[in-house]
Amino acid sequence: MIATTWRVVGVGFSVLVILSAILLYGVEPQVTSFPGTGVGAAYWTFDVRTDDLTVLLLAVVGVVSACVQVYSIAYLHERAASYTALVTLFTAAMVTVVIADSLFLLLIGWEVMGACSYLLISHYWERRDARSGAMKAFLITRLGDVGFLFGIFVLGLGYGTFRISELGAGDISPAALTTGTILLLVGVVGKSAQVPLQTWLPDAMPGPSPVSALIHAATMVAAGVFLIARLYDVFVAAETTLTVLAVVACVTMLFAALCAAAAVEVKRVLAWSTVSQLAIMFAGLSLGTADGRHAALFHLVTHAAFKGLLFLCAGVLLHQVGSAAFVVLRRYTRRGTLRKAMPVTFVTMTIGLAALAGVPGFAGFFSKDSVVEAAWHHARDGSTVGWFVLVSVCLTAVLTAFYCVRLWLWIFFRTPALAGALGAFEDDDAMADAEDPDFSKLRDGSWLMRGPLVLLAIGAIVLGYADGLHLSWAIAGLTTVLAVLGALPAYSLWRRGADPRPVVLEHEFGADAAYGKAVVVPVRWFAKLAVLGDRDVIGAYVRAAGRTGTLASQGFRLLQTGNVQTYLTFAVAGVVALAILAGVIGA
Repeated sequence: MIATTWRVVGVGFSVLVILSAILLYGVEPQVTSFPGTGVGAAYWTFDVRTDDLTVLLLAVVGVVSACVQVYSIAYLHERAASYTALVTLFTAAMVTVVIADSLFLLLIGWEVMGACSYLLISHYWERRDARSGAMKAFLITRLGDVGFLFGIFVLGLGYGTFRISELGAGDISPAALTTGTILLLVGVVGKSAQVPLQTWLPDAMPGPSPVSALIHAATMVAAGVFLIARLYDVFVAAETTLTVLAVVACVTMLFAALCAAAAVEVKRVLAWSTVSQLAIMFAGLSLGTADGRHAALFHLVTHAAFKGLLFLCAGVLLHQVGSAAFVVLRRYTRRGTLRKAMPVTFVTMTIGLAALAGVPGFAGFFSKDSVVEAAWHHARDGSTVGWFVLVSVCLTAVLTAFYCVRLWLWIFFRTPALAGALGAFEDDDAMADAEDPDFSKLRDGSWLMRGPLVLLAIGAIVLGYADGLHLSWAIAGLTTVLAVLGALPAYSLWRRGADPRPVVLEHEFGADAAYGKAVVVPVRWFAKLAVLGDRDVIGAYVRAAGRTGTLASQGFRLLQTGNVQTYLTFAVAGVVALAILAGVIGA
């Protein structure tokens, strides 16, 4: 009963968010203030802002959240009440970030999202990987949030206001502006899993797939892109910060795309893909132009549709097969059964991967091309950042097409060269006690799961046309060629049953191991040292004091014999001792 109530509340809240976006569409931008407080000359209120950006993000958050809530009814039954309540709170936190015109109100939503992500990623708390993944996500994002908090104070005190709509209007020193925006960027990098704080997002995959869809498509990681878009005038004024953002974005998009190309689990491929696609959005924002901002937000919207779709499709695979690992899915694919038994999942996942790969006609093609076009215009004006972004996005487009085609072929189609064997993903240890899969139980799931897939698949197609067809034919031709250049090697390797994965890519450039040696090992060493100090030094003093008191009490207890003669003897001895002492002192 409680779970049902929360499900109604969750779906109802998501619908309310969608209705709010519809009602606010076309309304003049305005700010509504609520009572606040202040520190010294700085005063802040809890203000709510409604404008075109608010409406856009409310629509994205509402639709994806509604799809996730409906999908979860059929997907998840363990601890459903707490899960649905947390998903609803998670959505509300993102809505708070979207509507906030106060940096402190935004901070509240920002931090609540971090707490909810920890609790949702660890939903299957009995699994060690879920617990460790949740803890890793919490700690790394908190590390970034330290900089975020200081950035809020630097900008707020520098401008003399904490209202977002008033930040760009005041006077602030260039040093304070650069420092404040760099500190905010640290928080954005942590929340959106950009280099060097990227390692938490792929390790968050043990959480429920609908949670992954919500985090990757509409909340949490997308909040960083929204924040920079909301404070765009402030960031544009800080040229150094935009340059740093461009470098971080370009390095991240290539790094994550290479990691995705070597991953052998569906959700992990999609996780690295999210990191890479977010970097493309940040690259668009780093151009510092209106076209760059528009392209980044356009890609944010289309990405929400196809990435939410892909994670929900991965959830269907997990729900039906029990795993999203390539080595497990290949057991079904070698008989050509998976796509035939789950046609809706196959078709919708194909649409999602096509949009992600930038296949012409799908939403991702138009939004990614808009970023390329914005970078080209900026580069043509002589901008080094523009050229850097342009080259990086083009290389990433090739890698994206490669890992999308690789994923699609390996999990849905038999490998001709291997006559149905597992091929490059065969693992003797993993297959030692594997039984033949039961094909009779494979299906797409109930309409509660199929409905959201179809809705998001439609979005992954039609959203590309929402902005009109303004692309240059030269740019469109270039990105199409890049997609083909990425797809052909993936197809060739699949035909030969090969999937070479360099060690450096398979271990994701050793980032986790490096952080383990540089951070985790020293922290654990200091923790053990602290335990030893507490137990063997401070604890020893405490125990010694207690032992001394015990021994003293035992000694005094021996004197309490109950014999009057003994007491008189001690009294006389005491008097004599005092008399002698007095005589000595007097002499």
